[in-house]
Amino acid sequence: MAKGGVTRKLEDTVKSLDQRQLKKALYLTDNEKTSRQHEFVKAAAQTCLANKDNPKTCDAAIKEARNKVQDTITPPMEDTSLEGLGEYLAEQPKPTEQTVQPEKTDEELYENCEECHVAVAANNFAEVCAENPEEAGSCELVSRSLENENTEPVDWIKAMTQTAEEAKGQAKQDMIEAVTELTGYLEKRDSPILKQLDKYVNDE
Repeated sequence: MAKGGVTRKLEDTVKSLDQRQLKKALYLTDNEKTSRQHEFVKAAAQTCLANKDNPKTCDAAIKEARNKVQDTITPPMEDTSLEGLGEYLAEQPKPTEQTVQPEKTDEELYENCEECHVAVAANNFAEVCAENPEEAGSCELVSRSLENENTEPVDWIKAMTQTAEEAKGQAKQDMIEAVTELTGYLEKRDSPILKQLDKYVNDE
């Protein structure tokens, strides 16, 4: 009965996704037995939130989640005959094998995202510039980097370092703290971003 209940919920989830009802699909899969499908729907929801002005991207994400959920729905097991049982058992993984990789938490994903840490530091700079423009001095480099979506992480760090050098008072302190925290994180990971930055410094 439990299996049937899970299957029914997953079928309802597929129908909800067909109708773009993301909240309903999230609710239906918010269960330990359907945690994998919940992650599929959650990823689609996050994509849609990040692309509010791009409905095509959202539609594609929902369709992908719908197909992934559909693929996990098991066929009915009411058949009492032995036909196909050997093939079914052969396809099943051995119980001793580790078949399910634990999903990474948001914290783990963030910890491994170097660009995310650079973006957070840049955002901190922008806040300091907005809150304390007199001490922050010229934030033109950071503003220009914010306006250009193709700004590379190395360019961000160069802009932030230069802005911090020209700042004064509490603003300078806050900026240096943000850059120090960022470079410390990158050094710990032996990041290629720092290698690019070193090359830039040496070339000057």
